[in-house]
Amino acid sequence: MHPILIIVPAAVLLFGPRFWVKRVMGRYNHEDGTLTRTGRELAREILDQHALQLVKVESSDIGDHYDPEARAVRLSRDKIDLKSLTAVTTAAHEVSHAIQHAEGYGPFVWRAKLAKVAQVTGEAGSITLLIMPVATLLTGYRPPTILVVVCIVSILGTGMAAQLASLPTEFDASFKRALPLLRDDYINEQQLSESREILLACSLTYVAASLLSVLNFWPWFPRPAGFGMSVQSAFTSIPRADVISSESIGVSIGSPRKRGDSGLGSMGVVADVLQRIIKTFSGRRQQTGHVH
Repeated sequence: MHPILIIVPAAVLLFGPRFWVKRVMGRYNHEDGTLTRTGRELAREILDQHALQLVKVESSDIGDHYDPEARAVRLSRDKIDLKSLTAVTTAAHEVSHAIQHAEGYGPFVWRAKLAKVAQVTGEAGSITLLIMPVATLLTGYRPPTILVVVCIVSILGTGMAAQLASLPTEFDASFKRALPLLRDDYINEQQLSESREILLACSLTYVAASLLSVLNFWPWFPRPAGFGMSVQSAFTSIPRADVISSESIGVSIGSPRKRGDSGLGSMGVVADVLQRIIKTFSGRRQQTGHVH
């Protein structure tokens, strides 16, 4: 698969929805005289109506979210005490996650479990990949293909599964819970349409993030011959451990691999895998330059 077929879609998925949601939320994040509650007040009122007095409403410097472990709805400082459509819509969405949690809503529960699994397996896979070059250098033994496959799947695959599992949770919170709550007591028909626009823009960021996780995992997914690189084909040209050259061992994670270079050896392949994973975690993909 040509790198451009990954870079361009990844850039569109990464920046397009983010730009749109920032634009939409900014458009409606101003004081609105027709609204009677701030984001904090609306969140507290809905939580109390659902007998969730133990769930806190707090300000946040890391974005709007619901923390199931702390049992806290957190809204960013530019929204929490503002009577704006963006503020009350965001508050209703995050409160909906608290309600899902209280009800034991299936997709919410599974997303939380998958997120924990992804964190543990991702850390274990990363540590294993970091140990491989040292072990190869000391023993001259090429890491088994299956071990590298397991590491890649543990880092990229479980994260992708957790991201995909978030979609039903987010759509339910936005369109089956937040919108009806707002429509019944807090906003008028015109504002309802605008609130739906805000939630739709946010929903597309979840969809884009899920597609991006699939795109990151795609080059490593086993595929039939003729469909680009797969995990198996990535290892077919690895030389035996006893003929690994000093040049191949010297390949570093931070240096880009030359196009067409197929003589990396075990150390080079592990370094190449680590390059891909680091770029995935940082939200960037590099190929003869940077994509921001």
